[in-house]
Formats: sequence, structure tokens, C-alpha cells
Amino acid sequence: MKQMIVSLLLVAAGLPLGTTAQSVTEFRKGTVQKADQEMLDGTIRDQTAKKGNILFQSSTGKKTVYSPAEIAGFTLNGSNYISYASDFYKVLVAPGKAGLYQRVTDNSGKMLYNGAEVISVTTAEGKAGDYYIQLQADGKWVRITQKDFEATVSSLFAGCSVVVDAVKNKQSDFASLSRLVEQYNTCK
Repeated sequence: MKQMIVSLLLVAAGLPLGTTAQSVTEFRKGTVQKADQEMLDGTIRDQTAKKGNILFQSSTGKKTVYSPAEIAGFTLNGSNYISYASDFYKVLVAPGKAGLYQRVTDNSGKMLYNGAEVISVTTAEGKAGDYYIQLQADGKWVRITQKDFEATVSSLFAGCSVVVDAVKNKQSDFASLSRLVEQYNTCK
């Protein structure tokens, strides 16, 4: 019995240490790009899924919460994220003639403060996890789903027969969306 009590005390004493070590590892090296294009190096806690924002810690230890409305984007774990329409999007294919993005937040309906004024956030159509293509020619963002994949890709990339033919002949599908955007970017 004494041995069991000692074991339980050791386990209980070890829990706070494990929890502390885990919370320290939540911050990862990253860079924030402010709206004025200033770059800030430090560490970032990714809170995009739960809170729709990130927690940035500067090299001096100062912590700041950034929402998509406050920054142009950030880099974390080798991935780039941009802000658009009050949400964060992961850059899957860097913009050329087209860019491919995946939405990582859903801030629609959240309340933000503009000084003392409270405003409700309106975001792009869709939800976290959705894919979007942005054509550089018009800057318009188009959500693409598995259901409308063939029609949307054929319409957006009409000027590139290699991509359109691959989709229409079922040689490429929704899972190969990144490759198709890259092909479109190199299409003459």
C-alpha cells in the first residue's frame, strides 16, 4: 500500500513538469509580417484553429495576439500564411498566374473592436479547410470543392489546354489540385 501511495505521489508530482514542458514547446520560431510590411522575428503559438488568431512572442518576451485583420501574414514551421477577408489562409502554391490557398480559420461572425466601435466580421464564403484559387489577372478568390472541381478548374484555367484536358480526361482529380495550379503557372 505504501509503495502504491509513493508511486501515485511521484506521478502527481511529475504532471506539472510535463504540462509546463508541453506549453513551452507550443511556441515555435516564426515571423510575422505586419500590415505595413514590417517583419517581426520571434516565436508563435498557433491558435488559428481554436481562436482564429496567433500569439506572437518577441525576442524580448513581449506577447501580442494578432488577428488576420491586424497583420498581412506569418511564417511558421516552414509554411506561409496570409490574411484575407478576416481569415488566415495557408499558401499551398505560391502565386504566379494563380495561387492556391487553404483556409485555416473561420472568423465569420466574430466581434472585433475598431477603437471603441464593435464590428461583426464578415469573411469569404466557405469554412476552415476549404481550398481557394486566386487568379492574378483579376485578383478574385474562387472557392473550389470536390463537387465543382471539374467545372471550376476548366473555367479558371481555360487558357491552358494541358490542364483542362487533364481534368476533362480524368487524368487529374481534386487530390492533384496543387500540381494543376503549378502546371497552370508554367503554361504558355
